[in-house]
Amino acid sequence: MMVRWITAVALLIATPPVASAFEPASSGFQPSAGARLVHVPEPEMVASPEPALPPSWTLDGLVEMAFQHNPTLAMAAARIGAARGAHVQAGLYPNPMIGYSGMEMGNEGTPGMQGAIIGQRIITGGKLRLDQAIAGRQVAESNCLFHAQEQRVLSDVRVRFHVALVAQERLNVTQQLVRIGDDLARATEQLVAARQAAENDLLQARIEAEQARILLDNSHNEHVEAWRRLAAVVGVPTLAPSSLAGNIEETEPDYDWTECHRLVMAGNPELAAARQRVERLRLTVVRARRENIPNLDVMVGIRHAYMTDSDTVGVEVGMPIPILNRNQGNISRAQCETVMAIKDVERIELDLQDRLAVAYRRYRNAAQQVERYRASILPPARRSLDLVTRGYESGQVEYLTLLIAQRTYYQVHLAYLAALQEWRTSSAVIEGQLLTGSLGPAAIPMSESAD
Repeated sequence: MMVRWITAVALLIATPPVASAFEPASSGFQPSAGARLVHVPEPEMVASPEPALPPSWTLDGLVEMAFQHNPTLAMAAARIGAARGAHVQAGLYPNPMIGYSGMEMGNEGTPGMQGAIIGQRIITGGKLRLDQAIAGRQVAESNCLFHAQEQRVLSDVRVRFHVALVAQERLNVTQQLVRIGDDLARATEQLVAARQAAENDLLQARIEAEQARILLDNSHNEHVEAWRRLAAVVGVPTLAPSSLAGNIEETEPDYDWTECHRLVMAGNPELAAARQRVERLRLTVVRARRENIPNLDVMVGIRHAYMTDSDTVGVEVGMPIPILNRNQGNISRAQCETVMAIKDVERIELDLQDRLAVAYRRYRNAAQQVERYRASILPPARRSLDLVTRGYESGQVEYLTLLIAQRTYYQVHLAYLAALQEWRTSSAVIEGQLLTGSLGPAAIPMSESAD
């Protein structure tokens, strides 16, 4: 008889009220439009296979590789998984309590009153639903931060691809410069032998050839650096250098300030995450105020009195009285943190505009320089060098004139490549909504302060 009573009461107490709504959908959380839900796989301690080497790497191929191998994306996805786990945990009801009770033992030589007690805390005021809604906003914020990190990786790959592509072209140009320097040194030797040039011209030609080799060495080192940095952001640091397939002369879109501002601000994942944070903290204020509604502690005891050979049932219900502690401090804290989050949205908007002003200035300067080099500087410099070279080889032009034309052309060409690199990289930064630095510690913090 007593066992059946215990079983029935245990089932009654342990069953949570239907209104508690444990399912995640009860939190009221709806993912933002366009948000991509990320599947977080179980971690495996298996090294990533090395990708097969193609004849040359394209930008799209490197971007795809980065999305597979860059560790920060796995970290951002794991953060979403952690937020989802917290979302599930926030909706779980407290476990019931079961225990043993013994009273008046030894009274009149009997075991007294022996029995079992079962207890359950009843959560009131919809606090569980609010906890889960807060955790749901954290999931949405983590999704936004994942997209921000995804954009950082994409921007970094684009920027470093263009840097490496220009470094590859700069290496080709300096190789041509060395080749021309050697050819001119040999031509000068022939002119000196024919007494059509002075020995000083030969010395100058050899000096120029050696200086060209210095430029070639520097260009080689810059190319190696650019490739290593590209391999790092792709997530495969051992990736062997290979040629890059791309057209450095490809025309970039001509953005004005209004277009750039709209491109950076519209759907910016940093701003979206900050707005989700505001909504989460607003719910935290509501939750802090609900803490004043006390929870109920219900306990049922079933005992057998051996003195009278009878069973008794006892019920206890208790709750704290919010007189001294009405959660005033946490309410004030939540309100202040909400104000901070609202102002942080404004700060991010201003910071984006501040950074965009710098990026746009770099973009416009580089675009204007590239246009002027292409239209007014490179063609006449190339033609001048061709004319002077032919004249020098025929003995009609002095070496000093050739030296000036040669230096001018290659200085112009290298400056053009520098402007082209600045144009490409600044355009990639703007198109990437100013999100760069994917490998930096600030991109994926390892720990977050608890609310």
